[in-house]
Amino acid sequence: MLINFPTAHATMPLPVEPRPLASPEEAWRVAKSLNYRHIGGTVVAVVQDVETKDVLMVGYMDPVAVVLTLTTGMAHYYSTTRNRIWLKGETSGHYQIVREFRTDCDGDAVVLKVVQIGVACHLGTRSCFESPNSLRIRL
Repeated sequence: MLINFPTAHATMPLPVEPRPLASPEEAWRVAKSLNYRHIGGTVVAVVQDVETKDVLMVGYMDPVAVVLTLTTGMAHYYSTTRNRIWLKGETSGHYQIVREFRTDCDGDAVVLKVVQIGVACHLGTRSCFESPNSLRIRL
């Protein structure tokens, strides 16, 4: 798949091919079954590396972001500060190719298991939980 980057990035192939996880009809059925009770009418999305199982980031998804994610195989989120859908990597090139989509028991949170292209954190670390601003407490 060729991606046309909207910024200074050139058009280039992704190292991993995204694949749809659901048809549009199935995706809407899943989206309608979720409980969008969080900020701005969203579900919480926990993003995990499919191989290492590391938690990479946490975001929010509205019904449209859920459908776009399931039908394209690329992670889409809802920005609660900009009030818009965004494709992870649309400006940085650090895409998330979704390999598994899971819901929790209440339907108000999802887990995306992804192949991370580049880094997940906007501060330049692989995980938002590895940044200099992250707190780690161990027993």
